[in-house]
Amino acid sequence: MSNDVHKIHPNVHPDSQFHPGEHSAVPHPPPQDHHRAGDNKPFPDTGWRGRPEIPSVNGGDGEEDFLHKPPYNWKSEGGLFKPKYMSECWCGNLAFEFHGDPVDAKHCHCRQCQHLHGAPFQWAVIFPKTSVRLIRNENNSLHFFSTEKRTGEHYVPCKVSCDVCRSPIFDEGRNTVLAYPGSFKFKDGKVPLDFQPTAHIFYKERVMEVPDGIPKWSGHKGHSELMQELSDDHAKMPKYKGKAAPESETDVSPEKLNGLNDA
Repeated sequence: MSNDVHKIHPNVHPDSQFHPGEHSAVPHPPPQDHHRAGDNKPFPDTGWRGRPEIPSVNGGDGEEDFLHKPPYNWKSEGGLFKPKYMSECWCGNLAFEFHGDPVDAKHCHCRQCQHLHGAPFQWAVIFPKTSVRLIRNENNSLHFFSTEKRTGEHYVPCKVSCDVCRSPIFDEGRNTVLAYPGSFKFKDGKVPLDFQPTAHIFYKERVMEVPDGIPKWSGHKGHSELMQELSDDHAKMPKYKGKAAPESETDVSPEKLNGLNDA
């Protein structure tokens, strides 16, 4: 194996614990190390006493009065909902609050996420529906999009965004919400450790390499093939394959520089 592997430093949270993984040339935790403390525990009691226990758990558009149930505008009994995080859209018309920490976080490289987000992959943190609550909806700015029906309606699973600035807020699933950390307002401006992704999923559909030391799954985490991050022969980022610009195009004369400064 090339010694270049030692030159790669995973771009991860400084408090993360890493161990060598036999499926990758870059040290990172094997799958079993990604078990979260609350993975097999029931969702926290946040004071939702309505019915059903998890709104829209069966999917589709059959949930009546869904805007007054989790994860939208609902009442917590006994003050059990303790806001820890807040997210809002770019224009500020929409805002949500979140109880506790996410149960998991991931990067998704599927074609749908690439297309809908206009990005090489999606970063999402997962919260139980009853740990999410709408606290601001000015000018009735909630917008829903059903990826299954390809229509602008609340048909679970669906994507939730602002109808004014178009900022994506989260995906509403049958049991959980997949929120986008880019819309969160962290008190110290730093992303918490619990928002650190534990996996890349659908990595076989990637459009770029991400040598960050986090396990890569060909499909869903734990239910697909674990992919090697980089080549054992090279263990380094692929070289730029484009053509270098001629020196005549990259050199800037003092005369040209002065002209740019005067523009």
